[in-house]
Order: sequence, then structure tokens, then C-alpha cells
Amino acid sequence: MRKTRAHLDSPNPSNGRRAKPVFALATAMLLLAALPSGCAQNSPSSTGGAGGNSQPAGGASGSGGSTAKGGSGGSSNGGASGGNGGASTGGASGGSSGGAGGTGDGGSAGSTSPGGAGGSNPDGGDDTGAAASCTDKAVNGDETDLDCGGGTCPKCAAGKLCKADTDCKSGKCASGKCDDPFTPTGTVTNNGNVWKLTAGTSTFEVQTGGAKVVGYSLDSTNFLVINSASTGSVFWIAPQSEWSASGWPPPSEMDENTTFTATSKDGVLSMTGPTGTDGLTISKRFWANTEHQAVTLEYTFKNGSTAEIKKAPWEITRVYPGGLTFFPVAAPPEKLTGTCNCFLEVPFTSTDGVAWFKYQKSTFTQDIKGGADGLEGWAAHVSCGTGLEQACTSTFGTKSMILIKEWDDSTTEAPAEKEVEIYANAGHNYVEFEQQGDYQSVKAGATVVWTMHWMLRYLPSDVTPTAGSAELVKWVRSQLL
Repeated sequence: MRKTRAHLDSPNPSNGRRAKPVFALATAMLLLAALPSGCAQNSPSSTGGAGGNSQPAGGASGSGGSTAKGGSGGSSNGGASGGNGGASTGGASGGSSGGAGGTGDGGSAGSTSPGGAGGSNPDGGDDTGAAASCTDKAVNGDETDLDCGGGTCPKCAAGKLCKADTDCKSGKCASGKCDDPFTPTGTVTNNGNVWKLTAGTSTFEVQTGGAKVVGYSLDSTNFLVINSASTGSVFWIAPQSEWSASGWPPPSEMDENTTFTATSKDGVLSMTGPTGTDGLTISKRFWANTEHQAVTLEYTFKNGSTAEIKKAPWEITRVYPGGLTFFPVAAPPEKLTGTCNCFLEVPFTSTDGVAWFKYQKSTFTQDIKGGADGLEGWAAHVSCGTGLEQACTSTFGTKSMILIKEWDDSTTEAPAEKEVEIYANAGHNYVEFEQQGDYQSVKAGATVVWTMHWMLRYLPSDVTPTAGSAELVKWVRSQLL
């Protein structure tokens, strides 16, 4: 995604899976039969390093069909591998209910997603039997917001619509919206151009230059990379291809040396930057929660131009090489060549729907870039440990630390971008662990707010950081709210 650059900065279980349907030819034939006929990276200005065809619900004719006149509206459960779940209304005779459909074409056995209700309209009207699916990117059934809430689908994240406390991840529905579970209970202090949030044994540090995160530590061990090539965590706005003809450097409002104005109130650190030459203004809010040992990062950008634009929020976190990065995926990872068309492929492996990147210097001698459409809205990076190239020492802490990021699973990716991305430079001195939010239209004068939750933990001694480890994935999911 980036044009070539030698990256440099100033040194200083929600389990709501989202399926991407793949309509097999055999499935399409069955449905039709049931229907009536008719290179190195560019360097910033400072010093830089090197830079299925499953059985439909209710039997073969039980699918609601894809036209107004659906199939015959089966009233019993479908096969073990539920089919469409009745995307339209019931069939010509208006069956009383659809089958127990699966997650979509080729849905897996035992899926809990309900099938579509059979239509009472004898002709099978357009919408009355729509499936209450938790993965169809529509608010239907008992859902209180998009694919969440209502008791059947996963609980909703902060800011989503709700009717009861049980609809929310946080366990609290206030004024029709889910509260953020991580209320600000940490402390905020200032030392010159660096602000610190403290929650228990963890500290989180932000500098006024670019409002860049320069530290996230457990027991004084900083997880973020600090070296001459690149440091900390920053916020950009995608797609990068629109920054300039070369795609580098970032616009002024994203520059890591741009001074942000900082204020603190009630445990919340707020930082606001100047309006850029493209009319965009970025502001950020950070707060720590002692109970969950977590930090909330709330990013906002405003379109100050006179025209509607399409953009996506983008967080780039630099960590030390030699670790292990992993995240659930909706589709296999892809190579991202960037605006320079020169990056090599990230050597991902995949196991049980999870992509893994185990850092090994010997696997690449040129910058690598890759990513995938994420699933479940989380990703994690282990800094060091048994079997990893980066061993845990007194310098990096004697225990394996893991950074878990959680956000609302995005549904639309920016051009040539992915929801979760990995970039590593040929100099082998840092890795970028990146996430993006929805690519969306932003009207003139409108704002976009995107929230991330970070949790820094010690990995339990009985969980080994090994690529493909089901136990490691299970443990991370247990840490999610």
C-alpha cells in the first residue's frame, strides 16, 4: 500500500463471524431448477533505516427462492449443512416457516443462524420472509443494529443501537445505544510534549507531534518499537493512492511531526491537529480502563472540503520484528504491491480460518506487504517467546507479551487496501501491524469516528506462541469483551 519509503519517524469473544458467500455452480443449478422459467520505501524527511451446494432448509425445495415467487417453503429443518436460509419469502403455498438455514450457501453444520420465515403472502412477496441472518450485513430479525443484538446474533459494540443491556458487549444499553465498556478510570499526566495514561501496571504514552503513540508498556517494558528507522503508532486516512502521485509522503494532517493541541479532562486525553491542505482535520481521544487493563483509541476525521469524499480510517502500529502476528480472515491473504508495485508477498500461513505471520529474516530480503479481509474484528501480535526469532530477554521482558486489538469488523475496504495488513522492511528493524475501518462516503462538513481497543497482556506460560495454535486463538478470544 505504501510507495517505497525508508520509514522514519522522530525517535522518541465477540465471535460474530462474517461470511463472504461463494455460490457454487451446483447450488446455482439447484436454485434455477426450483424457479419458474422466465522496491525500498520512500523516506520521510528525517533519518531513515532501510527502508456450497448444501441442502437448503426444509429439503431440496425449502429455500425461499431468489425471486418474488420463491420455492415451496419447507416447514421442517434442512440438511445438516444448512443452505440459503430463505433469502426471500416462502413459496407459492406460503409455508408457515422456513427451515433452520445455515450461514449461507454451503453453511456449516450446526450453524445457529436462523432460516427465513416462510411468507404468508401466497405469491411469496419481496421482503416478508427475509432471513434473520447474523452475517448478511442487514438489520433484520431480532437484531437491534447491523448483524448484532437481539439475543441470537453477537452482542453489539459501543455506539451501536440496542434495546436492552443484553444486546451490548458492555452489558449496558443507555439511551438506545451501547455504552463503551472501557470507561476512563486511568490517570492522565503530562511531561512536556509527552502525555501518559496509567492503568494498573500498564502505561500508554502519546506525544504532541502527530499525536503519535510512542509507548505502551507493561511493568515498564515498551511493546512498541523505538529505533532510528521507525517508532510508535500513527493514524492515517486511506486510500494511500490518493495522497499524491507517488503515494508518499502523507498529507500534512497525518505528518508525524505536525503539532497537535492536547487537553485532558475526566481521565480522557484529547488531541486535535490543524486542518490539512486537503481540508481534512484529525482529532484523537485516548483513555485507559484499570479494570480491563485496556486503552481506548478514538480517531475522528472531518471533511472540511466542499465536496463529498470516500475515505477509510487506518491505524499503523510499529512493533519489533521476530514475533508472531495472527488474525481470523474472511478470505485468504493477498499480496499488496503498493503504489510502487515493488513489495514482495508476506509469507502467511493459514489454519482453521486464521492467518499467521511468523517473522523470519531469512524469508525475505526486500520489503514485504500483504493483508486480508479480517473477521471477528480482532488481531494480535506476540512480541517474543519460545520458537520465535525474537527471544524474551531482560531487554524485552522475560515473559511473552501480546498486544490484542479489537474493533468493529469492517465491511467495505478501500481500493487496493485490506482490513488487516502487514508490512515489514528489508532492514529487519520493524514490522507494521495495521488495521483499517470501513471505506465510506463522507459528505462536506461531516465527520467519521472510528474506535480501537488495545489490550496488552502477558501470554500465559501454558500457551505457546506457535503458528496454527488453536489454544493461542482460544485464549485471545477469551480476552475479548
